[in-house]
Amino acid sequence: MVDDASAEIGAIKINKTRIAMKTLEIPSLAGVFVEDARLVVGTDPNRKTLSKYIDVEDMFSILFSDLALAYIDGSLFRDEALVGGGASFLRHLMTEPLLAATTSEKGTFVAGQAEFTTGSVFRAVADGLAGEDVLICDDLGDEWADFIGVSANANPAMITFYHAKHGNRSLSASAFHDAVGQAIKNLGRLSLVGDVMANKFQGWDATYNHGHAATAITRYMRGGTRAQIEEQVGLAATAPAVLKRVVIVTSSLSRADVEEAFGRIAAGLPVRPNFVQLYWILMGFFSACIEIGAVGYVMCQP
Repeated sequence: MVDDASAEIGAIKINKTRIAMKTLEIPSLAGVFVEDARLVVGTDPNRKTLSKYIDVEDMFSILFSDLALAYIDGSLFRDEALVGGGASFLRHLMTEPLLAATTSEKGTFVAGQAEFTTGSVFRAVADGLAGEDVLICDDLGDEWADFIGVSANANPAMITFYHAKHGNRSLSASAFHDAVGQAIKNLGRLSLVGDVMANKFQGWDATYNHGHAATAITRYMRGGTRAQIEEQVGLAATAPAVLKRVVIVTSSLSRADVEEAFGRIAAGLPVRPNFVQLYWILMGFFSACIEIGAVGYVMCQP
């Protein structure tokens, strides 16, 4: 393995059943260890270096010159769709022109403000990118998503978790690591049922407070009073048919750029490895959604 300056930083070893990370020598990782959080720092006799932990837990990906192959989370995958034009991938991308004009994720905050800052991705979601009858801001605290949208009267009923992110337009995979991780971690919450919901409704009674700014932004952003929203959430959660969606809303991606990259691959032309990594990260997200009966999307620039 080499870094951007072509200096060797590590090596892998191909065994019979897995690929192991033999070495990983990055100066910034030297002296970084993973320990049991229940113990006093530095006292865990089984602590591991970060590079060893990454290897043991299979927390790395390997890309190949054959773009249809990838080694992810300890398993080898083959996906001909990547070299076949990416039609199945593109079906998960929803375009929204408003995202091209955003300049921040949440904007700035001052005491008493009643809305998210104009030009922020959060404001764009609140103003209409999320089209459900009920919209709740769940950001901060025991966060399941940045926004939760519910439509109980649709056929089928619909529950959507929105994860809003901002970034410079690129095909970089790094912009999606946090959003995908958060989205996958909270897939089990999409049902919106159980004793935990009482605490969620109580938490949503409070206005949105960011840092030291106590704003007047209500978390019940659309759908009526708490009682009315509780009723709608209950109806959607217990509906005989309900469509569950998870949407990553990001200003950092353009569908046109993705289509261009797929076109280059189909024509036998090279693409940067970060796009291939982006493809596999998002395909993992889409697949994780399917496994629990949901549909994953990315809402991005045209």
